[in-house]
Formats: sequence, C-alpha cells, structure tokens
Amino acid sequence: MNKEPKFKSTINRTLYENLSKLTTTQFKIFYAAFVHYFVDYKFFITQLNYFNLWCELNLLCHELDESFPDPYDDYEAMRSFCHYHPYYFLDRIPLELVAGLFAEHMNDRVNVLSHFTKLLSETDLYTAYGYMNDALGLTEPVEELVSETQIHIEFFSY
Repeated sequence: MNKEPKFKSTINRTLYENLSKLTTTQFKIFYAAFVHYFVDYKFFITQLNYFNLWCELNLLCHELDESFPDPYDDYEAMRSFCHYHPYYFLDRIPLELVAGLFAEHMNDRVNVLSHFTKLLSETDLYTAYGYMNDALGLTEPVEELVSETQIHIEFFSY
C-alpha cells in the first residue's frame, strides 16, 4: 500500500507536492476542474493514462473497503457507482496516495495543472479558474465555472 510515487519529471514532483497540500474539499475542486478540462479539451492526461489511473483508484478502493464494487467483477456496477459518487476515491484512499497517483499519470501541460493546484491552496477558486483560462487560451466564464463546481461538489459530497 505504501507505494512510492514515480515521477516523470520535476514538474510532476511539484504537482505531487502541490496536491499533497490540498484539503479533501480542495482536492474535490481540483478533480472537478481536471475532469472538465480533460473531457472538454483533452488536456493534462492521455486517454490511456486516465484509464490506468481510474483502474488503480478503483482497485485501491476495493482493497481498502470490501463493500466497494470489485472493479474486475462487474464493470457496469462500477461505472454506475462512479457516476453517482464521483469523489468516491477521495473518501476512501489517503490523500497523499491519491496525490501520488495523479502526479504519476499526468503527462500534458503538467506545469499548468500544478500551478492551478497551487492557486487552489493559496488563493480562491475564481483566481485559479482565471489562471486556467489564461494559461490554456480559453474564454470560459469564470463565474459559471466556479458556480458549477461548487454546486457539483455540494451535491455529490457526503
């Protein structure tokens, strides 16, 4: 269980260090933003790395909590569970371990993601999303991103 993270570069190590400073709520914000930019723009991680990350998180959840669906037993039950509990792994796996897994698997614009994470811990969500827009050349409405993120986290948190 005490897996030492393997980092591709110093920026991945910096991402790990920044992620390790987040609270559970801040990590949920990070994850919501990460998923948004991955799904809508394909930033930060390849499809294969995302799949591998998802598999590792699910396996760890099952190892730590046998009531968690077995990821190799029923794929549809697993997908359904994840859909209705998108932050499930943050409530079951130690944050330091989750931080290591994310940092290991990121392979695109990691410097942007790392700085976003640092802003989450040091400033506010508006500043962090504003930075993300600028760094990625996007013009998404920051107020809308912040509102949607906050509503999503509140709705799906225990």
